[in-house]
Amino acid sequence: MTDPYYADVKQWKRDYDRCEMVLFANQCIPKICVSGGPITLATDDKGMSYYKCKEYEDDGLHIRHRCFDAIKEELEELKKKVAEEANNRMNVEDEMKKMREDSKLL
Repeated sequence: MTDPYYADVKQWKRDYDRCEMVLFANQCIPKICVSGGPITLATDDKGMSYYKCKEYEDDGLHIRHRCFDAIKEELEELKKKVAEEANNRMNVEDEMKKMREDSKLL
């Protein structure tokens, strides 16, 4: 026997996933729009470049993000990842030194 609320739970999960996508859509360089449309480069009347959904409408469900801001955010994310990897490497090197010292004692 199946759960009578299974379809409802699945729909709630899809709705939640969509809300999460909308929440993080304007962060870094977008790959695909929340609506599923492709992202293109567009320029407005003032000469500003944007990453924009091909089917863009100003309803909050499509992406239109300034290129400069997107690249800046992407670089900040990459800097965080590099710092984290460097920290992990230092920890591994410290552990290796400790293991070498312990093996010399044996």
